[in-house]
Amino acid sequence: MTDMKPEHRTSTHLKDATPQQHSEATKKEIEKAERVQSMWSIVWSQFIDHRMAVAGLCVILTFVVIALAAPLISYWVGHHPDDQNAVNRYLKPGEISVLPSSQREDAFIRYSSENLAKAQEVHNALVTAGVLQPVEDQTDVLLELAQKNPEEILAQLNSLPKESVSGLIPVVKAFTRKHILGTDELGRDVLIRLVYGARVSIGVGFLVAFSAGLIGLLVGAIAGYYGGLIDSLMMRFTDSMLALPTLPILIVMSAISLEKTPILRTLIPPSQENIMKLVFVLVVYSWMQTALLVRSSILSLREREFVLAAKTMGATNFSIITRHLFPNVVAPLLVSVTIGVGSSIQFEAALSFLGLGIQQPTPSWGNMLFNAQDLITEAPHLAIVPGLLILILTISVNYLGDGLRDAIDPKSVRR
Repeated sequence: MTDMKPEHRTSTHLKDATPQQHSEATKKEIEKAERVQSMWSIVWSQFIDHRMAVAGLCVILTFVVIALAAPLISYWVGHHPDDQNAVNRYLKPGEISVLPSSQREDAFIRYSSENLAKAQEVHNALVTAGVLQPVEDQTDVLLELAQKNPEEILAQLNSLPKESVSGLIPVVKAFTRKHILGTDELGRDVLIRLVYGARVSIGVGFLVAFSAGLIGLLVGAIAGYYGGLIDSLMMRFTDSMLALPTLPILIVMSAISLEKTPILRTLIPPSQENIMKLVFVLVVYSWMQTALLVRSSILSLREREFVLAAKTMGATNFSIITRHLFPNVVAPLLVSVTIGVGSSIQFEAALSFLGLGIQQPTPSWGNMLFNAQDLITEAPHLAIVPGLLILILTISVNYLGDGLRDAIDPKSVRR
């Protein structure tokens, strides 16, 4: 027959071929199969071609790692975000501070209570060397020693036997601390507060963006798929939320105290009240754009052939929405979520800057900007550094969303 199908001709040709030809054809088919990429490998290869998106991802991962490693960084640099030193306020970057005598006394008291035998050895060594007069309580010797300059204390301790003062020397060395980015209005180290502030700012930004994205996805998908009265009610409510002035409403809601609400007071600990309240307020006013974006995509997808085929095969509405429609709105949803991360970080900074966001002593990049507004001429680095970090993080998140959109969007996939 001359009207033979291509598959039949190929199989007949391979059947009549010699073993060597059959082996070569099999190898070519194997090589062709190996060249076929999976969807995720195609997405990854397209994503890494977007250099700015890769750079943004690296910057975000760096910030996240620094935020997660904040306790280790605090231990390594020897600073805590809440440690105050009013004597050394507004130090310039790179300057060294000395703990006041009261904090040096507290450090010596802790050492004496935890190392009674070693404190007695230091007492005996100082008395033997004639540095101090003998007293009954060795703690008094250490308290008298705390009144001196740290350099003088180290000089006297280094003149004593090493085995008796080996545990006290690190305590004395901690009396002088270097501040890489200086100190703030309360003498707190700026660098370690920026590190701990990254945990709050990044955490709030991503939590708000993903929560608002999930709410917007559900509302937009239900409204777009079912249409009719459900669509009208949901969209009118969405439009009414969009019509409200965002920043004034956020300011009013941020000023509400959860302590006056019995149910929320029992669920949210007081230490987390400001953070959870800010997250809730930002989520309430961040999902509408995502819902409109998802709804418009669902409206164009619900009449497509694959949806009609799924209905014909008896698929439920839940299955059609979750398995067929959701994957097709991932690309615009990612753009909305990533833009929402930057917007949430900026709103957190704005509310904290106005004194209605994250409250002291919890550090965030926004309230650090708020505290530096009166010192922009005297200590400009207190405002420049957190503002620059907010800018870098926001740009990085936007570039990441742009790269993910181009990589995941089926229309842009290069096969």
